Amino acid sequence: MSAGSGWVHLTALGDSAVLLPVAVLLAVWLLMQRASRRHGLWWLLLLAGCIGGVAVSKLAYMGWGLHPPGLDFVGLSGHCALSFLIWPTVAALLAARARPLWRGSAVALGALLALGISVSRLAVDAHTPSEAALGALWGALFGALFLWITRHSPRLRGRAGWAAFGLLLPVLLMYGRVLPSNRILAGVARTISGHARIYTRCDLPRALRGDACAPAPRPRRAPAPGSRIPNARH
Repeated sequence: MSAGSGWVHLTALGDSAVLLPVAVLLAVWLLMQRASRRHGLWWLLLLAGCIGGVAVSKLAYMGWGLHPPGLDFVGLSGHCALSFLIWPTVAALLAARARPLWRGSAVALGALLALGISVSRLAVDAHTPSEAALGALWGALFGALFLWITRHSPRLRGRAGWAAFGLLLPVLLMYGRVLPSNRILAGVARTISGHARIYTRCDLPRALRGDACAPAPRPRRAPAPGSRIPNARH
């Protein structure tokens, strides 16, 4: 296995096709029980805030070309944001009945996996450093809030470990699938902005994007009808 294919396999663990089903199952499990229903509502609120922030950042650029000045940035990385929200949370649930030191270590391992996924987004050239870093910070903020809210929950300390194993089922079923989120957002951006064409990275100033979108060389003028083409085979 090449190093490049390794990054591709790692980045697949941060795709929405994998992580959104995990997030939905977690919400269902929390909401089903009265003791954890409040935490389920918090989870849905934080999940919506995390996803909404990513979507708004991308729509702002796609529809109107809005981006932080001085950065090669067209939107927060959804892979990074969801990874830092979900993987440390799942790790905490797996170690819910363990001692605080072990639970903290599990959260750290979940964050380390999320960090690896974030690095993979750079390795496969899917995002710039600013998009990956800001996306990771955005997701980590919401993940830390949920872990803080549930830190003393007796319900999550009970059967959470078995529930977390159930949450891993979508990983087995959906791994390798890709949710076309950018294509969906592009359609939304066209609709709400009224523009026929969305902004792309190539619309950033050259000083920010480098030569990634350098114009292609102009094609040679076609020869006049009947003229001889040099070096042409007959």
